[in-house]
Amino acid sequence: MTQEREILVVGTDEAGYGPNLGPLLVGASCWRAPAETTRLDDAFSHKTSESRRDSLLAFAPPASDEIWSPRRLDDALGPVSGSRRSVFPLLDSKKLYGPSKSLAALERPFMLASALLGRKNESFATVLNDLRSDSEDQLPPWERDATLALPVDPKTLRSPLEPDLQLVRQTFGAANVSLLELAARRVQPLEFNRRLDGLGLKSDLIADVTTSLVVETLVAAYDRLARRNEPRPETALVLCDKLGGRDHYAPILKGRFCGADVEILSQGRELSLYRVVAQAGIDRDGVVRPFPEQTILEIRFSAKGESNAPVALASIAAKYVRELSMRLFNEFWRDAVSSSLRPTAGYPVDALRFRAEVEDARSRLGIPDDVFWRRK
Repeated sequence: MTQEREILVVGTDEAGYGPNLGPLLVGASCWRAPAETTRLDDAFSHKTSESRRDSLLAFAPPASDEIWSPRRLDDALGPVSGSRRSVFPLLDSKKLYGPSKSLAALERPFMLASALLGRKNESFATVLNDLRSDSEDQLPPWERDATLALPVDPKTLRSPLEPDLQLVRQTFGAANVSLLELAARRVQPLEFNRRLDGLGLKSDLIADVTTSLVVETLVAAYDRLARRNEPRPETALVLCDKLGGRDHYAPILKGRFCGADVEILSQGRELSLYRVVAQAGIDRDGVVRPFPEQTILEIRFSAKGESNAPVALASIAAKYVRELSMRLFNEFWRDAVSSSLRPTAGYPVDALRFRAEVEDARSRLGIPDDVFWRRK
């Protein structure tokens, strides 16, 4: 027996977890997709045990015998998103962009996603506002008076965006899927260090930022559907990477979703899977944000989750904002020190080199260490 319904699918990913310089970014995307659920016995009769562990999720209220796979959404998006050469490449940002590759590889899919949501990519400031990136009004010194017009890479708009955008819309319409929200939470060094002092462990910090962003993304998606006067699915699948290498998330989820019922379906090195029945969640500022109705969430923490389109788009958003943040950071310090100052990506070994080379300028400008340097 099969039945059809719609669910929300949220993907999250981070960029800049390891560096000492620049912000930590956590991205999130939320999609609405049709969910054709299939009986477990029928589905697994055609699957290997490896497939069962990797690509199928028990997804439904407790005691149900139905499944839903995130690959259903990937397959629906395949005609425009399946490879690096696709119109809308929804791949892990590390596969799209690197030191030898053009930023356009990230910038163009990011701009397509923003356009799908009706957003204008006029400047970095407007992007940060649209993504609800910053929790504090005070920007670091290297961004206070900076302006950065978009696109940054001239290759991004080498061909017009509109034809690709129309093709993506047609593909999404035919598959009955839609992008509802795109967010990227930015944690600058000062906030990073303060949160670390309060939470104690870096793994707790990334879990706190990611789970609060999940709440905010779901609320924003529900608000968009309400403005459209469209039905709001009562179930959501949340796909996250493993956060700081931890395997156990039940206490974190119970706190984030206001003491909700949290059922542990699986906990291990490769996959930790939970079902949460919640009526509200707590955002980054500690404010309780109610959901329109009781919501059933299935939350998956797994390695290599970027293979799924929602996580891939989150990865693109996080990496793109991180790259633009570091561009402003490096330009500021080149102006303060010398045009010959070699830029940094902020990772530990090179960060020490960069820190030593800008130390005199930092002292002269009166920029505190906590504003400049992430302690972990």
